[in-house]
Amino acid sequence: MKHTLSILFYVLICGFIAYYRNDITSFIIENLVYRKENIIFTTNEYSKSENYNYVQITNDFEVNNKAEILNAIYTILDSGMNEFVFYCAKDYDMCQYDVEKLSTNENYLSVLNNFVHPYNSYNKLYISTNNMGKIKISVDKLYSNEEIKYINDQLDVIEDTLLTSQMTDVEKIKTFHDYVINNTVYDQKRANEIESNTQGENTLMSHKANGVLTNHVALCSGYTDLMAIYLNRLNLKNYKISTINHIWNAVNINNEWLHLDLTWDDPVTDTNENVLLDDFFLISNNKLVGKNTKQHNYDTNIYKEIANH
Repeated sequence: MKHTLSILFYVLICGFIAYYRNDITSFIIENLVYRKENIIFTTNEYSKSENYNYVQITNDFEVNNKAEILNAIYTILDSGMNEFVFYCAKDYDMCQYDVEKLSTNENYLSVLNNFVHPYNSYNKLYISTNNMGKIKISVDKLYSNEEIKYINDQLDVIEDTLLTSQMTDVEKIKTFHDYVINNTVYDQKRANEIESNTQGENTLMSHKANGVLTNHVALCSGYTDLMAIYLNRLNLKNYKISTINHIWNAVNINNEWLHLDLTWDDPVTDTNENVLLDDFFLISNNKLVGKNTKQHNYDTNIYKEIANH
């Protein structure tokens, strides 16, 4: 009798295993072979946690399509975390292919830097996947902690010196706009090197905010990062707009999105005269389009907020 019951028990066990073999195999692989990492999600003080038409903050890290992959990566960048893991949904068969395609298209991913605080933006983004749908993100930040402290200290001095509590946001932005332009020249030498593809190391760091403050030279990315950092200090919703060869700021003031381009307000002259303009200071989208400049032909599908104004 006992022998018969034992045989019956084993038959039932084998039947159970056979029926649920796919689920059991997935459980073993996911939790033992490719153990899911429960990394605690945190945010730093520079997280904006803003939703835009192009990307949104998410708390669902099991992705089902390309849009959700972008939202997951954007959320990780915005958080300021250096490393995080998320996963493909079980029925998302193209997930690994889509992730790899995204990771090899630097221009596609670099747009995400425009929506996060410059301090949380990346210099290099490393993305790895495995056959079980595990996606690991590692972030090499553009700004070091030492650079962030230096920039913040410098901005504290500038604000204490030039601004008053009675100023409106527009007045504060104009004062800062003028200060940066009056104390900075466009890095034409570096721009020529980039255009001719002969650039080496940017020793003056004109592409970054700290380089602008230290060496008083800037590329468009340096002007734009510095202004973005300042706009975030004013708690104004903003992002950067980029084309193939240019980048500038967009900011929301009183529920209106406006363009702000310090690079074009600090033109290079034949006489090397330091000129201050306000042709691109808080202008509407219609006014920008009316200027008909090729370098401002941006993708309206990415920056819908300002394109629709």
